[in-house]
Amino acid sequence: MLIPILFLGLAANSIWDANEAFYVETPRQMLQSGDYINPSFNAEPRFNKPVLSYWIVALFYKAFGVSVGVERAPIALAMLGIVIAAWLLGRAIRSSRAGWVTAVVLLTAPRLIFFARRIAIDVFLTFFMTMALACFVMAWCQPARRRRCLLLMYAALGLGALTKGPIALVIPAVALIVFLALERRLSDLKALMLPAGAGIVLAIVLPWYVAIYAQHGWDYIRFFFVDENLGRYATALTLDRSPFFFLFALFGDLLLPWAPLLVIPIATAWRRGPAGDAGAAMRRLLWCWIATTVVIFSISASKEDLYILPAIPAAAVLIGDLLVSTEFGGSHRGVRAGLLLVALVTAAAGGLVTAFFTDGYFQLAGAPLMAIALVVGGLAALALAWTQPAAATWAIAASFAFFNYVFVLRALPDIERLKPSPALARAIDAHATENASLASLNVELPSLVYYTSRSVVRLPVPDDAVAFLNSHADAWLVTAEQEWMEIAPRVPGACLVLRRPLFLSKGSDIRRGNPPPDVLLISAPCRDGRVSGR
Repeated sequence: MLIPILFLGLAANSIWDANEAFYVETPRQMLQSGDYINPSFNAEPRFNKPVLSYWIVALFYKAFGVSVGVERAPIALAMLGIVIAAWLLGRAIRSSRAGWVTAVVLLTAPRLIFFARRIAIDVFLTFFMTMALACFVMAWCQPARRRRCLLLMYAALGLGALTKGPIALVIPAVALIVFLALERRLSDLKALMLPAGAGIVLAIVLPWYVAIYAQHGWDYIRFFFVDENLGRYATALTLDRSPFFFLFALFGDLLLPWAPLLVIPIATAWRRGPAGDAGAAMRRLLWCWIATTVVIFSISASKEDLYILPAIPAAAVLIGDLLVSTEFGGSHRGVRAGLLLVALVTAAAGGLVTAFFTDGYFQLAGAPLMAIALVVGGLAALALAWTQPAAATWAIAASFAFFNYVFVLRALPDIERLKPSPALARAIDAHATENASLASLNVELPSLVYYTSRSVVRLPVPDDAVAFLNSHADAWLVTAEQEWMEIAPRVPGACLVLRRPLFLSKGSDIRRGNPPPDVLLISAPCRDGRVSGR
């Protein structure tokens, strides 16, 4: 009932510019050029991330053709892999039932369902890291399978490193060392087949780097490890955010609505179980894994909620384990109190949907249905949480499952009217010549590269835009209203072809109902059949 949500409507909405555009277009350029060593985007080298994500999508393109839906299929499969890995963790630590409850927690979290259709690299990384964690836990809990599980763990870590770089190795290594130190079992490192593991990781990671070195020397490798990794860690490339930003992400939106329940296992994970209770030790390992991820990224100057995505499956396992071990709160008043809070969050979420998405500029198809489901489910859970906590849990899960289906099948397709790139690309294709030049000024729409199959020149200042429009026989510019007002008098032959909303609305704009700013498509010289206004 829950798994199909990952695969429905994958092609129903266009590319998300914030992240997805690079993972749609770069593999396509690989197929076109036949060069699978040197990733490129917009006719420029793209070595800010390793290559595995591009290879995975390129493989799907080769098998099924190039399209947005095909690009999203491996992301959805990776999310399913995360659910399976979390199920394995829950089963190893507690029981199969705990694994299934963990799967329900993950598959009813709206943010995760959304990420499963747009965030390639972080979903792939989280899959490999969660699978590595599951393999270690199974090796610990099932000594007869230790060798096989450890070898699989190192393979998963190597694939993670080829997906996003050293962070896929740093977090597991630090978490494991902290865990063994706290358990006073650092000597167990000798049993982890470290030389063989290092060989497996290097065998997976090194060939691509060797190929890059053979073609370019150290430049791109140095750029990735020094500028991209250390530079991003030390320099704020995102909004200036509080050191507690990731705590809010962990206990808030990433695991909405279940996050309030995480407080109990985080607070009690250090209770010692009976002697020989491997599950109790592994709950402490999950605590170390979550804490390591949050602390490492909290120190970083750049902060995005996706950075701690690898901690979320472990958090879901702790929640699933808690619910099963307490019979959904039947034997634990604290869990029942937590369910009351989760029920309030659910009903409040329905109220927010009603307030902001049922009318006005940001009205979404299906919003009334989503709101009703959350309010009814939340109120039912409130009524049941203290006397029938298991029923309350399933009421919450059912309401969010319904919410997710409506969101995917109705709301996401409706958002297309607010997204600019497909409409801009159609206008360009309809009127531009084959040799037309395309540029952008203070507007970031990388998906235009995919939709127009053209390179987009990025112009830093209005003077450059004026020179661009005046120096090309067929020039097209994507820019904002203020910039157009400044350059229009200086390019008499240019005109506005199309105006579309930019879609990059802030939360404050949504609260006030303010439409986002427009993005403008300018042509020079003017084209017949141009369209002004919306």
